[in-house]
Amino acid sequence: MRPALSLFAVLAGTLSVYGQAPPKLRLAEVEDIAPKGYRAELTLDPGKATFSGSVAITMDIAKGTGVIWLNQERITIQSAVLKTAGKELKAQIVPGGDDFVGLHFDAPVGPGSAVVTIQYHGVVEEKNSSGIFHRTVNGDSYLLTQFEQIDARAAFPCFDEPSYKTPWQLTLHVPAKDSAVSNTPIASETAAAGMKTVVFRETKPLPSYLVAFGVGPFEYVSAGVAGRNKVPVRIVVPKGKSGEAKYAAEVTATILTRLEDYFGIPYPYEKADQVALPDTAGFGAMENAGMVTYEENLILADPKIDTINRQRTYATIAAHELSHQWFGDLVTTAWWNDIWLNEAFATWMERKITAEWKPEWQSRVADVGSILRAEREDSLISARKIRQEITSKDDINNAFDDITYEKGATVIGMFENWMGAEEFRKGVQSYLKQYAFRATTAAEFLDSLSSSSRQNVTKAFSTFLNQAGLPLVSVALDCTKAKPTLKVQQERFLPLGSKGDSKQVWNIPLCVRYGTGTSGQSQCALITQPAETVELTAAGSCPSWVEANDKAAGYYRVQYQGGLLASLTAGDVKTRLTAPERAEFMGNAEALSRAGKLATSDALGLVEIFHADSDRYVTQSALNLAFAPRLHLLPDNLQPNFRRFLLKNFQARARELGWAQKPGDSEDVRLLRVAIVRPVATWGGDEELATQAKVLADKWFTDHSAIAPDMVEPVLLTAAFYGDLALFNRFLGELGKTKDKQIRAALLGAMRQFRDRASIDAGMNALADGKIPFIEGAGLLLGNGQQQESTQMMELNFLKANWDKVVSAMPTQGGFDFGSQLPHVGTNFCDAGSRDQLKAFFEPRVDRFVGARHSLDQVLEGIDLCIAGKAAQAPSVAAFLAKY
Repeated sequence: MRPALSLFAVLAGTLSVYGQAPPKLRLAEVEDIAPKGYRAELTLDPGKATFSGSVAITMDIAKGTGVIWLNQERITIQSAVLKTAGKELKAQIVPGGDDFVGLHFDAPVGPGSAVVTIQYHGVVEEKNSSGIFHRTVNGDSYLLTQFEQIDARAAFPCFDEPSYKTPWQLTLHVPAKDSAVSNTPIASETAAAGMKTVVFRETKPLPSYLVAFGVGPFEYVSAGVAGRNKVPVRIVVPKGKSGEAKYAAEVTATILTRLEDYFGIPYPYEKADQVALPDTAGFGAMENAGMVTYEENLILADPKIDTINRQRTYATIAAHELSHQWFGDLVTTAWWNDIWLNEAFATWMERKITAEWKPEWQSRVADVGSILRAEREDSLISARKIRQEITSKDDINNAFDDITYEKGATVIGMFENWMGAEEFRKGVQSYLKQYAFRATTAAEFLDSLSSSSRQNVTKAFSTFLNQAGLPLVSVALDCTKAKPTLKVQQERFLPLGSKGDSKQVWNIPLCVRYGTGTSGQSQCALITQPAETVELTAAGSCPSWVEANDKAAGYYRVQYQGGLLASLTAGDVKTRLTAPERAEFMGNAEALSRAGKLATSDALGLVEIFHADSDRYVTQSALNLAFAPRLHLLPDNLQPNFRRFLLKNFQARARELGWAQKPGDSEDVRLLRVAIVRPVATWGGDEELATQAKVLADKWFTDHSAIAPDMVEPVLLTAAFYGDLALFNRFLGELGKTKDKQIRAALLGAMRQFRDRASIDAGMNALADGKIPFIEGAGLLLGNGQQQESTQMMELNFLKANWDKVVSAMPTQGGFDFGSQLPHVGTNFCDAGSRDQLKAFFEPRVDRFVGARHSLDQVLEGIDLCIAGKAAQAPSVAAFLAKY
């Protein structure tokens, strides 16, 4: 392309003149310079498409150089001056491609201290939610920021890597009618000539990606104070939305205080603002120090239509983001290969705090679903390591996945369980105190755990960090010796059709429970070899059963040998196994069936055992297991059998619950209703429930109070399942009339459930034509039509016909490139012809988008596994369903 050739010519000329190439990825590749402080001054008007700025960077230059390289993105530098040793030197600007800019000086500068002052202007994003971006809410304009992973460079020329951790002082010039918020409290505010100058206090040392600010007509809702220092907590919302912050204002300070208690270190910042962001792409919330941001849907809701799920989702996400104020902000990963130190730990902490704060939520059972999702991804040979090498921007983008978050969190929890909760906590507190306001690596964290526990945690933990994949642990009981023993073998878990090598070894903290009847003894052992024998030290006689993943805390699959599987589910299994164990047991069985190590009929048989479980999440897990064969393992002749299978196991419960909330319903009952009634009404084909949903949906259009808030989405989704183009257009019209984010989310979710081709096509066209904002309705392109084989190709065909239109409409800049998600239009393909079409279309296109190559590789591998699994599992499914 001509632009690429032109850029190459510019860079080639630059190198010949200045003799130094820009970095490829990291500034340290070409220079030894460290920033020591920033003073940034920005003029920001939410009504304008550009901004101007000045930044003074104090730095230590360790080695003399003629060019100082900085990060930048879409920034135009007007001037740059360096002051050092009493001299003032003007810089010539050296182009450095998309991510860098060089400041060239006629004479070498350094070593020593210097201050570089840069005048520049930049671009405000409209389509994306990265860098400095613009949003409009009810006619009012706002400027907001999102800098993780590498988008601070779009706001300031800077050292935009996490290891460069230093204080920042911001001054913002904004319209007098607006307010401004940032990481720290306001130090002073003065107004003149329709503008005002807001000076913020200097921050504690922060990497560039944790700097944040916002400008607009915000409202501030007090949420009390938190922690031993009585830190003020506020919910910051767009104008007119203060009433929607009610739940967040009630719970946020409590969450923050509980986190402080665990870490044993006072909250490290001067304030704790929680800021609502309208419409984000690629992230839902961000842990900016002292100024956490959330997509509006997560933090705000009209109390009249708020739901239990929405409230619990906010509480969980707030626990995640606020735990980052210690793990991620106070102590920061030095490079993106260790982003798990931030994200896995925060995910583990959100699970821990939620379970201890609200035990009645039974969130430990819900966590199992997230673990199973990560384990499924980890079974691919294209899966990343937790601690993956970072050699490109693609690698940075790909690091923010379920492997980092969910696998990482589960591995942390597994080692906490093995070490003991208090020993683990001591290690965490020691780590945070030792490295406060610094950047670290995995080695420092693991060393702290090893020191606190006086055992080599580093060696064992690293076997999970530094290799991809999921262990499969095979256990057999041997009662021929004086003490019963478990014969344990380990290998990599691989599904049918995988081309991977199963010969991998981990140091696995294997925790088991064994006994007779319903009670048992727990025991842990570190398995370091491909095959080992574990003596069951507390067993007085041969156990009648063995649970090989005690508390469902381990990150491994289990294959029970001999009669262990049958004995574990015999008798009162609901008392013998905890709710998380029952949910994990079903997920494990489904996975083993995909690996050809358990008959699919045996896995589906567990639905008959657990479908009426007393725990809501276990019932939902049984429902998920029941749906496992639906998409690809059910020929037309078995569809009636499948519906009867669903109805026999779940219809009575669904009809008992019904669509309407009843007096005295507990939150658990209300949430079970949300989870179970719709699947029975739709794929189960319950005509009575389906008819009721259609009637309720029709009433809802004229009276939103006709349906209890928790049930609005299930009712609308059910109506859409049976709907046609006329109903789709009714949804589209309602979407155009409402600005309420919760209602819009329910409508857009329903619009993805239509099964007729005309409605599916209308949804994709509405998105591409701009009738529905892409940043809000992208699901109409990804997942629309994917639930049935007859329409699965529609999304790929639409992309082929509308590629340029779609690409121009979608977010493609900054830390999230929507193009990386496009290959997922083929996620549910399960035949060679469709696979080949997907590959042929995307192969020449994926390298245009950051992270898309990895997505395509994973989707293609998933299709190959599906093809192999379909051939192997179909006979067992047919045999099982024949009895229905």
